[in-house]
Order: sequence, then C-alpha cells, then structure tokens
Amino acid sequence: MPKQDARDYLFCSARLGFRAWRETDLDALTALNADPEVMRFFPGTLTREESAGFLHRMMASQEEDGFCYFAAELRTTGTWVGFIGLLRQTYPAPFTPCVDIGWRLLPAAWGQGLATEGASTCLTYGFKELGLPEIVAVTPQLNQPSIRVMEKSGMRYWLTFDHPKIAVDSPLRTCVVYRSIQG
Repeated sequence: MPKQDARDYLFCSARLGFRAWRETDLDALTALNADPEVMRFFPGTLTREESAGFLHRMMASQEEDGFCYFAAELRTTGTWVGFIGLLRQTYPAPFTPCVDIGWRLLPAAWGQGLATEGASTCLTYGFKELGLPEIVAVTPQLNQPSIRVMEKSGMRYWLTFDHPKIAVDSPLRTCVVYRSIQG
C-alpha cells in the first residue's frame, strides 16, 4: 500500500488518498448527500444539518477509534470524491457491535473501480494497521452496485436481515451482510 503523499493522507491506494475530515468538507458532503441518485439505496437524501451531523460523527469516530468513513481524494489532483472507510456500528442486529466498511462517491467517480480500490485498501488498513479481526459491509439487497464492490474486494456473503433503522414497508429494509475475516 503506497504511503503518504505531500497532502495530509493517513494512507493511500494507487489512486486515492484517505484523510481525516475537515469543517471545509461540509459543502461537498452536503451536495453528495443531497443527490437523489447517490442516495437511491438510502431511505432519503440528507439536509445540510444532517450532513453536518454526519461530518461531526466522523470527526468524533476518528478521534475516539482512530478510524471513520475517511474523506477520499484523487491523489493526482487532490479532488474530493466522497468517502470510504470503517465505522463502528451498534444498532440492534445479529452481527453488532461490529466494524462496518462503507463508501459513498460522487457520480463523476463511478465506473472507474475507485470504490473497489478504496474498499480493498480500507480492508487491508483495518486488518494490518488497526488489527481488526473482522469487518462487515451492509447494504440493501437491491443495491447490486455495492454488492459487486463487496465481492470484488474479497468479502463474502454472510447473512440477510431486516434493518431496524429502515421502515418496515420500505423495499430497502431487507439487507445483506458481507464480511471479511483477518487472516
């Protein structure tokens, strides 16, 4: 895994730099979270206030755990493309508490293998640098693009469950869990 660039990257993949969040990321994060196409496999888009809450949760997670869903940039340009990383999850489910891997990228970054590259790099970081024994990924069963990323990054299907934070009548409620185990 390539090491740091001149920028403030915590770690890098071939094309992506992963860094801690900054207050100045709020406008870009708000635009990402307000895009209906980006959020099509989520219960809804997020407001600026909800995005600010997310940003502050990521900053707190980085401070407390040493990881979060990291801000992701293209190394060649420093352009912010979204986030990819790891986060503790504690909602009631058969596999929690756990560390989850997640990603959300701008549409301009889709179709280039960046999500898979970033997820693979974050899995390696989680196992080798953080010493995590297991990492899971959760997505609605309908989200075939994310399922492909999970499979391409080496994760394997584990179980299906109804997500307690998604409305009972939502087509997004039935989710799949993939996992990767250290070793």
